[in-house]
Amino acid sequence: MKVERPYPGLRPFERHESRIFFGREKQVDELLARLKDHHFLAVLGASGSGKSSLVKAGLLPALAKGYMGEVGADWSIAELRPGDQPFARLAEALLQDKTFCKAWLSPLPPDRGKAGMGVEEPESLPVGGCYQEEGQKNHIAFLAAALRRGARSLHEVLEPAPLPEGTRLLIVVDQFEEIFRYRTQAEDQAAAFVALLLESGRHEDIYIVITMRSDFLGKAAEFQGLPEAINEGLYLTPRLTREQLADAIGKPARLFGGGVQDELANQLCNEAGNNPDQLPLLQHALMRLWEQDQDKTLTLDEYGRLNGLQGALDGHAEQAWKELDAGGQRIAESLFRALTERSREGQDIRRPVKVREVLDLTKVSLGTLTRAVDVFREPGRNFLMASPSGELEPDTTLDISHESLIRQWRRLRGWVAAEGEKADMLKRLSEAAERHRNKQGELWRGTDLALALKWREEQQPTVQWAGRYLNVLSPHCASRSSFTN
Repeated sequence: MKVERPYPGLRPFERHESRIFFGREKQVDELLARLKDHHFLAVLGASGSGKSSLVKAGLLPALAKGYMGEVGADWSIAELRPGDQPFARLAEALLQDKTFCKAWLSPLPPDRGKAGMGVEEPESLPVGGCYQEEGQKNHIAFLAAALRRGARSLHEVLEPAPLPEGTRLLIVVDQFEEIFRYRTQAEDQAAAFVALLLESGRHEDIYIVITMRSDFLGKAAEFQGLPEAINEGLYLTPRLTREQLADAIGKPARLFGGGVQDELANQLCNEAGNNPDQLPLLQHALMRLWEQDQDKTLTLDEYGRLNGLQGALDGHAEQAWKELDAGGQRIAESLFRALTERSREGQDIRRPVKVREVLDLTKVSLGTLTRAVDVFREPGRNFLMASPSGELEPDTTLDISHESLIRQWRRLRGWVAAEGEKADMLKRLSEAAERHRNKQGELWRGTDLALALKWREEQQPTVQWAGRYLNVLSPHCASRSSFTN
C-alpha cells in the first residue's frame, strides 16, 4: 500500500508505513531477540508511548524481511483488538490472512467437520483461496466456535489444516487491556480467551504478541498464568532518546523531498519533554505543518502559529467541531460521550462502539450520523477511526484514534467528566431502587429527591443510554416513564 504522507497524525503507525517509521531501530532488534526466545511477548508502555506503532510498523515488517534469522520470513499474521467479542475478532483476523485462510478453507478431511470440531459447519466453504464476502459471517462464526472449545483449540485447528511448511503464525493482540473490561461482562469467556492465547504460545509454530498499557499490569493477576507469561516475555517500551526523536521528526520529511528546520526540530524535542502524549502530539503537529506548508520545509515560525503541541491538537479538534451545525454538534457530543468512559480506577479511556448503538442513542439516520463522523475522520484529521474502513454500516465499529485526544481536547474532557457524573447518579438511583424493592431502604426524600429530579430534568436520560451502564435494567427502570414521570 502506498504511503501518501510522511506523518500519520494522531493514530498509530500501520504495517504498511514502516518506511516512514524512524527512531526505533534499536527497539525493533530487541523485540526480535525477545520473540525468538519467548513465544509470548508482552509489549507494555504508558498511553502514548508508541507501543502499538513499534509492533505494527517495526516488528511486523522486520519479521516479513526475515530479520529473526533461522525462524524464517514466512509468516501468517493475525492482528486484532479483543473488544467485546475476542473469539470472533480472533477468527476474523485469522481468516483475513490469506495463507491461514487458504489452509483453513482447503478441502476438509472428515475430522474437520461437525464430528471432529464439535461445531456446526457453515453451509458452504469455498475450496482454496480466501472466504467470499457473502459467506464471511458463516466462516467467522464457524472458526470462532472451534476456538472456544478449549485452550488447545488452535493446536487442534492446525492439525488437519496445517500451514505451509516453514510458515509461522503470529497473533498480535493490540490494546489487550480491553480484555479486562470484557471480563466484567463475561468472566468465563475472558478467562477462556486468555487461556487460549497462553496455550497457543506453547505451539512450536505459533507466536503471541500483546500490547498493553502499563497501568493495567496489576490486573493481569485476574487471569491464571498471565502474570507468569508477561514476566517471561516482558518488553517495556522505552522513551525515545533526543537523537531518536530527531530522526522521527526529520527523516520522514526528507524521504518525501522536504525537510525540517533545525530550530524547529530542537524546539519540538524540548517541548516533548516528559509529556506522556509526546509521540501522538508530535506526529499530529508535524502532520498539520506538512499539510499546510507549500514548500514542504517545516519551520519554527510556521509551528508558532499552531500554539504548541497541546494547542495544535485542541485547536484542530475545535475547528472540526465548529464546522458542524447545531444538530451536528449535538450528534458529535453524544458520539464522543459514547466513545469514552471513566474506568473504576478513574482513568479516562476509549470505548469502541458499533454504529447501531450510536444510532439508537442519537435517533438520527445513518446518513446524518455519517456526515458528522466524516468531519472528524477526513484526511489530515483522523480523530475517529472506523473498522472496517469505508462507508459506515450498522455493524461498523467506531473508535477514537488515540486516547491523547481525550486528555488534550478540552471540550472532550468536559464531556467525559459530565458523562461520569451523569452515570454516577444513574447507578445511585439503581442501587437505591434495588434496596427499596428488597425492603432494605426507603424512598428518597428531601435533598436526595430534589437532586434526582433536577438530574432527570437536566440530563433527560433514556433507556438506551442507561443500558450502557446497567447490565440488566430492573422492572422499575425498564421503560422511558421511569426517567420522565
